[in-house]
Amino acid sequence: MTDINGGCLCGTVTFAGDVDIAFAANCHCKDCQKATGAAYASIVFVSEDDLDIQGETSRFEHRSDRGSVLQKVFCPKCGSPLFTKNSAREGLIGVRLGVLNQAPEIVLSRNIYCSSALPSTPMDEGLAKHDKMPG
Repeated sequence: MTDINGGCLCGTVTFAGDVDIAFAANCHCKDCQKATGAAYASIVFVSEDDLDIQGETSRFEHRSDRGSVLQKVFCPKCGSPLFTKNSAREGLIGVRLGVLNQAPEIVLSRNIYCSSALPSTPMDEGLAKHDKMPG
């Protein structure tokens, strides 16, 4: 178990929990690029039941390339992207690495959607690479 906590830029939304990290990845899909305004999103997946979220959030829903419903969860005041949910991964919530106070201690395990990665994006050769989301 890992104690994590963090929040948005303005402090309106905070979260904490003692969690098991299912996996942590850099996602290079076009949706993550657009949602974050960055070359990729670093996401830590944990059980939603283990995370206590305080404060009001807003959501945007869309369909993934595999047809599942994705939710982007963000602070309605400052716009910080905080979490992501995927209907195909029931019970898991993705926490954006940058909003975690423990970000430097989190070990990423893979790069996903490498087929959409921007050509100039450096990737750690020690991490597994997947063209799409693995099964």
